[in-house]
Amino acid sequence: MIRKIRSFRQPSPAQVWATESSSVQITFGHASAGPITVTVGEKQRTVNHEGGPGSIVVDQLAAGTEHQIEFTSRDETVSLTAVTRQDPPGQLLSRFATISDLHIGARRWGALRTMTESGNPTPGHPYRLAHAAITEAIAWGAQLLVIKGDAANHEAPSMFAELGHLVDDFPDLPMLLIPGNHDVDEEATTLPLTVGDRQLPYIRKVGHHDLPGIRIVAADTTVPGRGWGSLTRVHSPILECSSEADRPTFIGLHQQLQPGRLPRQWPMGIPAPASNKFLDDLSSLRHSAMVSSGHTHRNRIRVHSETLVTEVASTKDWPGVWAGYAVHEGGISQTVRRVAAPDAIRWTEYSRQALLGIWEDWAAGSLEDRCISHQWSRDFETLLS
Repeated sequence: MIRKIRSFRQPSPAQVWATESSSVQITFGHASAGPITVTVGEKQRTVNHEGGPGSIVVDQLAAGTEHQIEFTSRDETVSLTAVTRQDPPGQLLSRFATISDLHIGARRWGALRTMTESGNPTPGHPYRLAHAAITEAIAWGAQLLVIKGDAANHEAPSMFAELGHLVDDFPDLPMLLIPGNHDVDEEATTLPLTVGDRQLPYIRKVGHHDLPGIRIVAADTTVPGRGWGSLTRVHSPILECSSEADRPTFIGLHQQLQPGRLPRQWPMGIPAPASNKFLDDLSSLRHSAMVSSGHTHRNRIRVHSETLVTEVASTKDWPGVWAGYAVHEGGISQTVRRVAAPDAIRWTEYSRQALLGIWEDWAAGSLEDRCISHQWSRDFETLLS
């Protein structure tokens, strides 16, 4: 059920939220009920909008091209510009997706935990957003899902049971699940070995899944009862798992790899000395890799030596996202899309008001912090031979 939520801020503007080589996602904080038309060159898409915030994806666009976009609703016409990315070189080999910081079982949001849904619906917004995100990722073409920690809001049996119901709704989708600090906030005394009837295991050290062109590695960096992370138990196993692969590696973690000795944002992640040593060792392997984390609830991208390092925001609150990865012979692309289901985007539009609205810009990052095409530094023909 969609509920009207009061707002003290102006709705977020119509904007280009995500780009790929052949598509753009346009999101908007409010439009009156009625038709909305998005025109991109000769492409035009019209939807009958029910009112409020929303999302429209326009596809079949030319790659590597600057597109002039016209967004027309009953309220306004907005002109936008988007540049579709170039795919990495070589053929498309596989696709997978990640979600993180689901916080299944949470009911409140914000610094003072005063932001709630009207009527306290069941299931709550964390479950509904996660379910919608997975559904959208499958429609996009994901062949695997990585859940990068904080799947449960607290280490509570009821929340793990709800998480089990979520993963059971997608029995045909392979998944990798790692804990985050919220999953082990009671010092891992009740963390289950598996969740759901499908018995999806919580990876407690390092696990992996191979897709064409990529090995996806998921590693547990939690310190039970603490918010920060550690690579002590998994540094060598990750490198070993990566070095054994005959293809590039994607490494999913919960806590972020901090670039500097002093933490520049909250929450604290994995301290810089251990993070940089790990990235240096990873770069010394014979093939390419990228690393992606959650934990910070924000979108950011950087490159360490030859390794792409990203942080992807929470699925359950502003901006409410999932990340899709398209693996090519010569590289990988990351696309972070907002969850588009109507009741999901209504909640995330409201939840952007946290921290007196500071959260809106802090968590979202720029388009360049969300979407990128990254070319492997090593010769992909050598890797595939």
